[in-house]
Amino acid sequence: KTLSIELIQKYSMLQEVAEHMAKSYGARAWEVCETIQPTGKRWPRFGNLLVDNYPYTDADVSWACKEYACTIEDILSRRTRLAFLNKDAALDAIPVVADIMADELGWTAEVKKQQVEAAEKYVNTYGGRISVTSENTLKSGRYKSVHDIFNAIDRNQNGYLEKQEVEEISQILGFKLTDEEVDEAFREMDQKRFGRVSLDDFMKWWTTSSSSPFHKKLSKELGLRVVSEADLRNIGPGTMFG
Repeated sequence: KTLSIELIQKYSMLQEVAEHMAKSYGARAWEVCETIQPTGKRWPRFGNLLVDNYPYTDADVSWACKEYACTIEDILSRRTRLAFLNKDAALDAIPVVADIMADELGWTAEVKKQQVEAAEKYVNTYGGRISVTSENTLKSGRYKSVHDIFNAIDRNQNGYLEKQEVEEISQILGFKLTDEEVDEAFREMDQKRFGRVSLDDFMKWWTTSSSSPFHKKLSKELGLRVVSEADLRNIGPGTMFG
């Protein structure tokens, strides 16, 4: 609470924005707010909302770009969660996000156009928090390697698994985990405590944690079985798990 109040006092931002900054970034909120832009209004003086009724601002996008976000989809799905929270709000935010990212990343007009089109296509697959086609897509997938499984869970395709993605995959496949179970499953994979899981981390977990509740449920729903790490690395074309 103290941090959010201090942010309001310094930046004259909306209370919900300050609370979001404090909760999402902790002490780094001060760094994020260095990128926040003036609104040109008496109140709030800083923090242009991406879309009404949600606390995400231009600073979230600018900061995400500095943290290697490079697609609008990434902003809407992982950095702000708008795609999951409200499909229509996410669609309204796309042009605003595109403008900010184009400035931050130096996109050409053509790249910006492609990004907007890709984001619109992506957001339109959502009927709410979870994609209306996700379960069928996942269960009917052909998993030729552990990389395929990893990619199925890595829904924002940034090359790492985050805790939110573990939660999402459980919801999509119909075995929703409690917050404690999500934390436990993620800790099992994130042995280095980096807050994200690489392909190598996931491969090690997959081959050594077959007794894990999350591993068992994931295997059951996707029709998978455990094989050795060497087999996973050397699976050839045409081979399937199962």
